[in-house]
Amino acid sequence: MKIGILSSTFLNKILPWFIILALVSVFFRLLPDLTFMGVKVVFEDSKEVYFFDGKILPPKDAKYVILKDATEIVMDVDELKGKKFGILEFNMSYYVAQSFAENLDNVINVHYIKPEELENYNKDTLFRRLWRSVIERSIDLIVLPKTPLTMKVASTFEKYFGISEPISYIPKLEKLKYVYLIILVVFVFHFFPYVLFLIPLLYFSYSYFVSAVSIVGTIFIFKRLNNNILRFFSYYSLGIFTNLSLYDFEHLNNINVYRGVKLSLILLPAILLTELVITQKSEFKKHIKVFLPIFTIFGMYYIIRSGNYGFVLNFERHIREVLENVFIIRPRTKELLFYPFLFLSTYVDNMFYKKVFQLLGSIALISTFNTFCHIRAPMFINAYRELITLCVSLIVFFAIFSIIRLERSVLNEKNANSIHNRASY
Repeated sequence: MKIGILSSTFLNKILPWFIILALVSVFFRLLPDLTFMGVKVVFEDSKEVYFFDGKILPPKDAKYVILKDATEIVMDVDELKGKKFGILEFNMSYYVAQSFAENLDNVINVHYIKPEELENYNKDTLFRRLWRSVIERSIDLIVLPKTPLTMKVASTFEKYFGISEPISYIPKLEKLKYVYLIILVVFVFHFFPYVLFLIPLLYFSYSYFVSAVSIVGTIFIFKRLNNNILRFFSYYSLGIFTNLSLYDFEHLNNINVYRGVKLSLILLPAILLTELVITQKSEFKKHIKVFLPIFTIFGMYYIIRSGNYGFVLNFERHIREVLENVFIIRPRTKELLFYPFLFLSTYVDNMFYKKVFQLLGSIALISTFNTFCHIRAPMFINAYRELITLCVSLIVFFAIFSIIRLERSVLNEKNANSIHNRASY
């Protein structure tokens, strides 16, 4: 017997209201995100900046103490009195800095460009890197090596953004996260009622409970829905509810992060791949020599790219820059690649290829959800970014679909003419 709450009719009635609530909720963070998007650019030779190795105490005139290349910190919190502690993104000390920052209330997020990296940039591309660090990740402080190039870019950047003293992101309505936690649980409950069995986990860890509920949601939303547009907006909504469930000082300042990122990225594709192998065993064996190397190589790159160390291949960087030139805020490249597969899967008759297309499309859906799991990033930017990604993906899909239909039409016409000619003969 089916559980009534899971009926398709019920989901079709209740789901649009959740989607509308998610879209409206984006505006809750709009003004705070804009307020805390201020940034300051300094050069690394400035006395204000001190790159802390975790051992040698910072000088008295240092204003920003930035942990860099450290594996431990031998310093008391009191030593930072009157100073700001910087968490340096894409650095080996990132997790050490997070742990130390748990006891601080003067935390800022820092982006640093190494001198040896400058050879890969010109004035335009360097500006865009700084732009992305603020727009996409809401960086507080940018530290640059002092060269003629960086001085020009810094001057242009400061005119564009203005300068403000870097400060910690202070949420005004932090307790509202509990309201969105309830909304998140109720939302996932409509797809999988047994999610309520995870509630005891809340006693041990709030953040792990949020992650567990949302990861369960990523699986059962895909299983319960067949309409791919509804799937997109459901993952979109799931991401927003998850984001606002973690709307607190620690997550907004990257002291704490969404737990289980890699698990959320691989779990649904892994389940779909397993189902593909089991249900389409004979077909899979025929194609294993082609698919196994592709899935292995892409899977490794996919997992590495999800980390905190900013690994990006040059060709992907070039694609990003082209997209950014067109849309200002670039769409997610992997979603542009995989959403068309998801939309095409509806029109594929062969069950093996339908499941392969759904598997590839699931990667895009998970990516949409994952976009909102970067709590520090301005939500309105991510919301816009995902909607742009959907629109562009649909254009790509319709272009591919039209080409396929045209080719089929031409092929059918040729076959009809061939049959007609043979009949005449």
